[in-house]
Amino acid sequence: MALLSVAVAVLTALVLLDLVLTGAVIRRLRETEKRLIEITTPPDTGMRPGDPMPEFTSPDGGLSHADLAGTQALIGFFSAGCHHCPAQADRLAARADDLAAMGISVVSVLTVAGGDTDDLSPRLEKAGRLIVETGTSDMMSVFQAEATPTFLLFDDAGVLLNRDHGLDDVLGGQ
Repeated sequence: MALLSVAVAVLTALVLLDLVLTGAVIRRLRETEKRLIEITTPPDTGMRPGDPMPEFTSPDGGLSHADLAGTQALIGFFSAGCHHCPAQADRLAARADDLAAMGISVVSVLTVAGGDTDDLSPRLEKAGRLIVETGTSDMMSVFQAEATPTFLLFDDAGVLLNRDHGLDDVLGGQ
């Protein structure tokens, strides 16, 4: 009986030690996860909700800030070499009629760098106005869009309501 009591006491001590070590490992994993999130999260750059639409003129001169005044505008930035852009372009084309019914003017800005094939133009033309830029995109610089796809939703006063990399995210249930 004494041997059994000693065995139970030893096992109890081992279980408690295991619990303490498991707690320490979990705490360390949480600290590591927090540091990884800080390291991998890109800085929040670009236009912020509440910022006014910048003054701009498209490279072909066919569209400017004044043309979008008084209407809601959704401006999408795409790149011919972008992996996620075709799916977002398809979503935008599919929602074109809904957006027009809501009074939202859609402008797509497509950047085509040397060597990239332009498969997106036919899709984006279905959604609304298409601006194609070759090489470096001046429109992306003006609107501070640093990645593609990027969507910017402006209200009729030209104030940024929302920005995101996904169409559904920027529209927020509209």
